[in-house]
Amino acid sequence: MKKLLTCLLILASLLPAAAKERRVTSVSSPNSKNSVNILYDGQTLRYEVFRNRERILAPSPLTMTVDGRIWGSDARPDKISHSSVNQTEHFVVARKYPSVCDSYREVTLRYPDYRVEVRAYDDGVAYRFVGTTDREGCVEQEGIAYEFDTDYPSYTLLTKNLQNWFEEDYTERVLSELPSDSISIAPVLVRVGHYNVLLAEANLYDYPGFYLRPTGRGFEGVQAAYPRKEEFFDGTNKIYATEREPYLVKCSLDRTFPWRVTGIFDDDASILGSELIYLLSDKTRNDYSWIRPGKVLWDWWNHNNIYGVDFKAGINTTTYLYMVDFAAEHGIEYLLIDEGWSGRDDLLTLNPEVDIPAVCRHAAEKGVGIMLWAKWINVDKQLDEAFEMMRSWGVKGVKIDFMDRNDAKMVNFYERVARKAEECHLLIDFHGSYPNEGMRAKYPLLMTREGLVGLEYNKWSDRATPRHDLIIPFLRMWVGPMDYTPGAMLNAQRESFRINAVEPMSQGTRVHQLAMYIVYESPLQMLSDSPTKYLENPDSFDFLKQVPTVWDETHPLFGKIGCNIGVARRNGDEWFVGIMGGDAPQSVTLNLSFLGNGNYVMTAFRDGVNAEVNGKDHQRFEQEVTASDRLPVALATGGGFAAVIRKKTASDERPSQ
Repeated sequence: MKKLLTCLLILASLLPAAAKERRVTSVSSPNSKNSVNILYDGQTLRYEVFRNRERILAPSPLTMTVDGRIWGSDARPDKISHSSVNQTEHFVVARKYPSVCDSYREVTLRYPDYRVEVRAYDDGVAYRFVGTTDREGCVEQEGIAYEFDTDYPSYTLLTKNLQNWFEEDYTERVLSELPSDSISIAPVLVRVGHYNVLLAEANLYDYPGFYLRPTGRGFEGVQAAYPRKEEFFDGTNKIYATEREPYLVKCSLDRTFPWRVTGIFDDDASILGSELIYLLSDKTRNDYSWIRPGKVLWDWWNHNNIYGVDFKAGINTTTYLYMVDFAAEHGIEYLLIDEGWSGRDDLLTLNPEVDIPAVCRHAAEKGVGIMLWAKWINVDKQLDEAFEMMRSWGVKGVKIDFMDRNDAKMVNFYERVARKAEECHLLIDFHGSYPNEGMRAKYPLLMTREGLVGLEYNKWSDRATPRHDLIIPFLRMWVGPMDYTPGAMLNAQRESFRINAVEPMSQGTRVHQLAMYIVYESPLQMLSDSPTKYLENPDSFDFLKQVPTVWDETHPLFGKIGCNIGVARRNGDEWFVGIMGGDAPQSVTLNLSFLGNGNYVMTAFRDGVNAEVNGKDHQRFEQEVTASDRLPVALATGGGFAAVIRKKTASDERPSQ
């Protein structure tokens, strides 16, 4: 008998892990396409994910170590319960549409001191830990893993540093070729067969954000421990942690922790309609009726390069009064005054060359809102005084820069800012920021943020390429609005592109830039070039002035990551279409079936016949269209197409093509 038992134990040790796993429970999405199995392998909980019965994620461990105890290691839950939700969520700020259906099924596993919640949506799945004990403790580690069955292609944003700008180029490699000594900024995309699998997090509060380290067959989560010691970096621009505690966060253990999210999409274009990160995040119950989305005239990208005027352009009162008048004349909602209006290390000390109170008074008379730039270190130490001062001037928003971290202390800074901004009715634009994680759902005043290589990079590099422009709407934009800062009027193909910080240009064509205002989602959308450049290009500028920044309806038309994208959006009775092309000329078809019955007039911009040589070359035209039309669109390298479509009225003459 003893020999038999020994043999059985040896055989059991030789069995693969899958053979020893037992299923604890499962949950499927409302349309039954996505499903999650929760398994126990004798040591920890694992989860595996399927779409249409094809395995997306192989069994992946999920644990959290709290005060030395491993949550997720208990053999059996005390209780398992199932629930479902089908309701409508209304957005305060409608980046895609005013409302969305929040429909999911959930299974909850209850254990002593904690529970595990798992949700299945039609466009993905997510799980999180929830502490249920009323005491304080230390979260020492979280075991986050996404494991795949084979060597799939991926898109990652690799860095070697926990503290960074969150502005990396995309690496496109199969999983086994990713360097294990690097970590990726989220979201990460993995192509599992013909499915797009996006990995991210949601509802991040009082806890570090995660990175994903390649393991050869997937990714494991990496998080920065809580800072113990911090020092200035890059002069006095930044503060980095130089020593860390042996824990991620010390907190109440009666709380929720962030969602670990797996988005699953049948094709590239379907990513563009998803609001999964928002739906997984806590929502606001407060009154935000004071929020006003809009376009923003901005001084920094164009180096205040205004000419043909009778004053010395620069960081001075006269320049900003002129820009206020320009914004008011052209219906631009905001002016962003970037670095230089205050002391470098003190928001309460003003640059004597810039009378900010006077600029704000003039702007209020003209119906233009003023936004001010600040580095986070100054906001952190002067939050109450500075925001109250700005409120007294009538400032409408703040752009906060250089955070470069996502440890729990920095995440808490974001929420402190949001709370004070809510009190002072200030809109917030985070730069030098980690990508969105759902905080905008609770604080809709968080209108947009960076966390990507944007147009600014073409001031000092050639990194903002047409191909890059065609990756970010499928990855970075999935998690939330992005402040790419488009609007360049100097446009060049690669052969003629030149780096110029004073008179910068974009890569690709003029219409590539125009289309960004429809394709890229940002309720505060920058107009990055100088007033002079816009006056020199009246047809392009007139079009940009018409494009809204929030939408009543969004229709992804087509898309291929890195290659092309087409989106139609409606605001009121007007439709807007944006199409962007990548690093090769191509032809696509614009299907107008999203239009209603009747005849419409389309005013459109397309690449000019010489756009392959001169990116500024474009053609504006008008055409009568209906919902039955299928229009060929020829895109130059880095090309574009942009249009506004209105219902034809009796006063319209039939336009010529």
